[in-house]
Parts: sequence; structure tokens; C-alpha cells
Amino acid sequence: SASINFWISRKYGRKMVIKFVGEKSMKEIDEFTVVEGNNVLILSRFFGFPIFEFISYAAGLTNMPFTKYFLITAISSIFTNIFGYYVFKNINLQSENGIMVWIGSIVVAGIIFTFFIKSYLKSRKTKKGISS
Repeated sequence: SASINFWISRKYGRKMVIKFVGEKSMKEIDEFTVVEGNNVLILSRFFGFPIFEFISYAAGLTNMPFTKYFLITAISSIFTNIFGYYVFKNINLQSENGIMVWIGSIVVAGIIFTFFIKSYLKSRKTKKGISS
């Protein structure tokens, strides 16, 4: 689905993405298109589960080549899938406790991603001499 989202935004642009995600979500996507780069994509693949789809649309709106996008997404996904398997292999995801652990892990990953992305954005602004 990540590759499909990339190609939708690459081929059809902002208007089509807005139809799929809405105006409010498009504002979030725009924030990531400003920060195009390998570091953001890699971090999003490891920690950005809640906004994985937004990152894919955003990458399609940048000038990042699809091959680079695909390689980063594929390689990062291998690691996150292996990690997820080992973390959740003994957890019953059909139980209330198992579901809470799963939801909690998504929330924690989102918090970690938010911390890293905010730090990255701040460092980029500082390097460019832009004050907040």
C-alpha cells in the first residue's frame, strides 16, 4: 500500500491526495514534503506506524526517486516486521491485554517518532539559519 500511495501522489498530485485524505490530513502531509530526505523516511518506517500512509503520500510529492523510496521502505519493513514478530509472538492479540499491549506499542512508537522528527526539523531549521 505504501508504494501505491507514493504513485498516486506522484502521478496525480495534490488534488487526488486531498480527495483520499482530506484537507486536514493534507496539512500534515505538507509538513513532511518540506522535510524530504532519507532520514525522515527511515525514521518513519521504524517508528511512524500511525502516520505511515501520510509519509508515503508525502514522499510521492517530493522529487525522491521511486527506487530510493522503495528500497528504504522495503529494507526498513524487513527490520520492523522481524522486531514486531519477536515482540508480539507470545502475546495473545485476541485478548484484551494483548490488544492493549499492541495499541500501547503503537502509541509509544508514535511518541518516539514525534520526538525524533521534531528534533530533526529543529536541527534543519538551525542549519538553514531559520528561527522558530
